[in-house]
Amino acid sequence: MRDDKGFSLIELIVIIAIMGVVITFGVVRSEVIFSYNAQEAYKKVMSTLATEKTQVLAYSTLASGATSVHQTGAGAGGAVDPEVHDKGVYIEFYVDGNSIYTETYVQGKEKSTNQKGKKVAGKGVTMICKVRVGSAVMDVPVSGGKGSGICFSYDRSTGAFLPYKDGNYIEEIHVIGGNREYVIRLMKKTGKAVQHGK
Repeated sequence: MRDDKGFSLIELIVIIAIMGVVITFGVVRSEVIFSYNAQEAYKKVMSTLATEKTQVLAYSTLASGATSVHQTGAGAGGAVDPEVHDKGVYIEFYVDGNSIYTETYVQGKEKSTNQKGKKVAGKGVTMICKVRVGSAVMDVPVSGGKGSGICFSYDRSTGAFLPYKDGNYIEEIHVIGGNREYVIRLMKKTGKAVQHGK
């Protein structure tokens, strides 16, 4: 009588092939989801920068005698100037859990009624700022939590971007997810954010 315990070579090959298809499908599905998340995040970052610039410029007509807002990165050792915190407007991108959020502060108070701010990107998306430091470009990822993320603002009289830190400017924002990378170029003198390259 034949012993039918175990698998034959053909059965093992079939099982391995099925597992390979399932794993490949899972990886491809994740890539598609993360790529879609990156595309949506890119759109939200662009929209946030444009919308909040309008807020900053509109605020300038109401804030007589208020000092200029400085663009700083608290997570990179910087801090929002006390005068700016009390009188200015600035935008912060930060990480909470596996997601990226944004919050706008007006006179040191959060504009959003949602404690977490506005969600910009979900799982699988990273946001990296390219900062020009002399002749070199430094990568500064958005990684800090609320209050220690990367902050942006504009000159209230001209609409130009203000320095990130120590007189250095953020030149690009890279939004990466799956097999997609979106590059947002920041035009220092005009304060515009435009899609660039990839």
